[in-house]
Amino acid sequence: MKLFISLFFIAFFSLVASAAEVEKFRVNAEQSFADLDNNNITYQGNVSYTHGALSVSADKLVRVQNAKKITVSGSPVEVVYVDAKGEQTKIIANEILYWEDSGEIIASGATNTAVRINQTSKKDRLKLSGAKLKANRKNASGFSFTLTGNPTRFELQRPGQPLIEARATSLSSNGKGRQTKLIGNVQLRQGDSLMAAASMLYDGETELISAQQSADGTQRVETEFFWNEDNKKEDKENP
Repeated sequence: MKLFISLFFIAFFSLVASAAEVEKFRVNAEQSFADLDNNNITYQGNVSYTHGALSVSADKLVRVQNAKKITVSGSPVEVVYVDAKGEQTKIIANEILYWEDSGEIIASGATNTAVRINQTSKKDRLKLSGAKLKANRKNASGFSFTLTGNPTRFELQRPGQPLIEARATSLSSNGKGRQTKLIGNVQLRQGDSLMAAASMLYDGETELISAQQSADGTQRVETEFFWNEDNKKEDKENP
């Protein structure tokens, strides 16, 4: 009897632990339709979906039950993810695919409509845009992603600092390390300077930007400085 009771409690607490590890999802919508043949459910009208720390707002959501995959569309779709530090990542696109088990996210924009990403921390505001996004919220290093387009755009605002704007062929972030790498004919402007390179790396922890030439050396790192009319007037008054 004692052995049976012990085994019962071990099994019970194992089930509790397993249940605690499973992230629940919840969907709210104006209407839903179940397709029993294809094992999916379609939700329409002011759709709200939550899964762990991730939430989605859309016009339409289709969830394939056995694949644990959702397809959401809207004008636009908004996905918000808040990490353990309270830093928020918002994805804005016309269509997004999301796999609940793997945490993978694929987003795309319509014609002439970019995928946008807004990230906010306690002090920085980062805005990104491109044609296609591939991300993963369950990566060991945090929320990681790759954004591609022609071009992709990078805009960083830090308190008391000039706006940083950049263009590249693609950019990627490693998540927890807060590093963003820009690749392919990168052009970055901050204040009165313009830098061009094959690739650049922005480190959000150290707030440093490093630039690299191309592997074959044909595209070197170049920096230009320029002055507007106010700068010129100030230089004349203070020779």
